[in-house]
Amino acid sequence: MTDSVQTKVGYDVTLVTTDGQESTVVCDSQTTVLAAAEQAGKILKSSCQAGGCGACSAVVSGGDIEMGDHDPAVIEVPEEQGGVLLCRTFPRGDCRIELPYDSSKIVTAPPTRHEAEITLLEQVADGVMHVVLTLRDGSAADFESGRFVRMMVPGTDARRAYSPANVANWDGQLEFYIRLLPGGAMSDYLSNRAALGDMLTVTSPDGEFGLVENGLRPRWFIAGGTGLSPLLSMLRRMAEWGDPQSARLFFGVTRHGEVYAQDELAMLADLLPDFAAETVVWHPDPQWTGATGNPVDLAAAEIAMLDEMPDVYLCGPPPMIDAAYAALTAAGVPEDQIHAERFSAVT
Repeated sequence: MTDSVQTKVGYDVTLVTTDGQESTVVCDSQTTVLAAAEQAGKILKSSCQAGGCGACSAVVSGGDIEMGDHDPAVIEVPEEQGGVLLCRTFPRGDCRIELPYDSSKIVTAPPTRHEAEITLLEQVADGVMHVVLTLRDGSAADFESGRFVRMMVPGTDARRAYSPANVANWDGQLEFYIRLLPGGAMSDYLSNRAALGDMLTVTSPDGEFGLVENGLRPRWFIAGGTGLSPLLSMLRRMAEWGDPQSARLFFGVTRHGEVYAQDELAMLADLLPDFAAETVVWHPDPQWTGATGNPVDLAAAEIAMLDEMPDVYLCGPPPMIDAAYAALTAAGVPEDQIHAERFSAVT
């Protein structure tokens, strides 16, 4: 008789936080570090989980890894200095990974999942789907404006992160504006198979993007495409709570046919005491009579003429966010008054 020997399947991945805490998870060569950590009960910071937003940036300080498809521009530390995206990092041996936050930011409880019914499904602009989900387990839709939920793509193991455009409510409704892109898992489902009454699985809210209490300092918002969703939620929250700050919104799209939510913005102008919205088209057609160019340049030019610098909230693709930081700081906005959420082009 021989004693059975249990062998470890995978590599030791040591996670180190900024407060010096270390923990080790076992990860095989076909599993991402992000997924392996979740399987071990450690929920690390992430958003799109598709290599496109940079929320799960970290640094490999020892060992070998391989990265799957990703956008190199969103990694916070250059790849040649060990920068990685944990949602696309596969170990090729034992390794050590430095996380850019302390251990209190690691969630040890798995996210709650809810079953939700599609109660509205409407394409409202070129490449933009308006979707409303209603939770069917009796739960309220409880979230901070600016946060995101993850939505499971039916028939696949893909998950996509989207920020609600509405505010928390007892009716269990979650409203989204979702970008449709060719070949995207969620885009294909919404365009070709989704129907009213379909049931989807969504997770509890996550993320850190949201309104910051700032006294009476003005709040300015800059949105690119469907980056309008979380900003619309923030503005609606301001209206619901009666916030006294003045507010401006610059909403940019590439073409006239991509404009949406104009009635919603007009309604906010009636609800908020000091609010103005500007919709900007980068490549206008002859029918477009509004502002042209890009929202970052328009906002920065106006901010440069102000005596009091506002808090600025940004949501859009990574190149827009990078351009906004450069333009806004040049216009005089302190960097700690700029709050940004990058979204991934992977849908």
